[in-house]
Amino acid sequence: MWLNEVLRSLRFPTKQQDIIWLKRRQKTNPSTIAEKLQVSRPYISKAQRIAEQRIERLLRNTANVMRIEVSNLSGKYGFAIGYSPMHKSKTYITYSPSYGVNTWFDHVGPCEECEKNDECHRILQVLAEEWQVQIPNSIPPTEAAAHLFDNVMERLNWS
Repeated sequence: MWLNEVLRSLRFPTKQQDIIWLKRRQKTNPSTIAEKLQVSRPYISKAQRIAEQRIERLLRNTANVMRIEVSNLSGKYGFAIGYSPMHKSKTYITYSPSYGVNTWFDHVGPCEECEKNDECHRILQVLAEEWQVQIPNSIPPTEAAAHLFDNVMERLNWS
């Protein structure tokens, strides 16, 4: 019974909700979005609200499953920060329409030796584009992530 309730409440935003959510996060005017998508302004507000609720639930569930002690979380921005006792590190949880939910552990390591190096680079570049943050391709993912997440936290006044 409990599992069914959890699974029912965990839904990703629809493609249109993702578009609206991302455009609003990037400060696009709701009227402009409504005009481009040929929908009403109230529809934009409702779709954004639903997307934010779904994203918040996804972030909270991820934190719960990964046993991350969350200090800040925002469905509006698709971003959470906390601490992972298991990994003994600061942890970031991100939501992206392109990649869904990802968990990032703050660490320093030899990225070039890791089999996930290219995947991390790809995801971080997309996140940087969505946040409109420049990160050089030449730096390892751990440095790119630190630069990106520091920038995000500064924007959210979480630093």
